[in-house]
Amino acid sequence: VAQLFIITPDALTGITDVSAAGNATYAALQQYPVGGLVYFENNLQSYEQISEMLHNVQQYSMEISGLPLFLAVDEEGGTVARISGQGYGIEPIEDMAAVGASGDYERAQEIGTYIGSYLSDLGFNVDFAPCADVLTNPTNTVVAHRSFGSDAALVAEMTDLQRKAMEQEGIIGALKHFPGHGDTDVDSHKALPVLPFTRERLDSVELYPFKEAIRAGVSGMMVGHLQVPVIEPIGDLPSSLSRNVVYGLLTEELAFKGLIFTDALAMKGVAGNKSVCLQALQAGNDLVLAPRRLKEEMDAVLEAVEKGELPEEEINAKCRKVLT
Repeated sequence: VAQLFIITPDALTGITDVSAAGNATYAALQQYPVGGLVYFENNLQSYEQISEMLHNVQQYSMEISGLPLFLAVDEEGGTVARISGQGYGIEPIEDMAAVGASGDYERAQEIGTYIGSYLSDLGFNVDFAPCADVLTNPTNTVVAHRSFGSDAALVAEMTDLQRKAMEQEGIIGALKHFPGHGDTDVDSHKALPVLPFTRERLDSVELYPFKEAIRAGVSGMMVGHLQVPVIEPIGDLPSSLSRNVVYGLLTEELAFKGLIFTDALAMKGVAGNKSVCLQALQAGNDLVLAPRRLKEEMDAVLEAVEKGELPEEEINAKCRKVLT
C-alpha cells in the first residue's frame, strides 16, 4: 500500500526545513516505505542542495527496502517551473503557449530534452508534464499559457514530441490533466470545474491529445479534479475519484496500460472528500499524489483491504506496475 503513495517530504517527516530532515527522513521511510516523493519550491534551495537531497533520499530507500523511489516535480517551463528560472543556474523556459503559437515542433522537442537533462542530472525521474490540455476557453486562468494552444492536433503532436524527448533523458513524463482542463473557468486548486460537454465534443477536443499519446506509448497520465457529467453522472464527484473516468474510460476503453497518477489530493477540488486516497485507488488510479494526512489515509486503505472493500489483488497489481 505504501508504494502507491507519492507524498511531499514535509508530509513524510512533519519537518518543513528539508536541510534539517536527514535522520527524520530515514526513520519515516522505515515506517512508511512510500513509492515516491514530490518536491515543491519550499523544498528546493540550490542546485547542489537539490542534487544532494535527492541522492540521499534515494540511498535511504535502497538501504531500507531495496526499492528506488519515484522522485517527482512539476517542471513544465513557463509559469510552472520549480527549477528553471529560480536562480539555480537553469535558464528560464518560455510558456508552452508561445511554443504552440510559433508552430515550432522542433522547439517543443528541444524543451523536452533540456528539461529532461537537468531533471535527470539532479536525480529526478518523474515530471508531471507536459500539459496536454487543449485551451479553448479564453477565461481559463489555471491552464492559460501552460497549454500549447487551442488546436487539438497541434497539442497532441507537441506534447508527444516533448514527452518522448524527456523519456530519452530518463524522465517519465506524466501527461495532464486527463480528461482535459482546457475549457474550464474554475481553478481546480480552489473548486471543482465542470466539463458540460457531449461525448462527441470530448472525443474531438479534450480527449484527443490523450488518446494520441496512449497510441504513441505514453508511460504516465495524471487525472485532474474535474467533473464530467456525460461520463460520471454523480454530481460533485471529480474525475480523479470516478471509477467511470479512471477505470471505465482511461483503462478499459482507451486501453491505457501505464501509470495513472491523481493530481494533488490536497487541492480544494477534491480535498473535502473523506478517505480521498482510498476513493482514488478504488477508482482505478495507481498512485495517489500529495494527500494531506499520510497516516490516516494509509490506515483507511489498509482497513478497506482487510474488510474486502478494496481487493488485495488490485493493490498487488498496482504495486507490481509501480515496481516495474
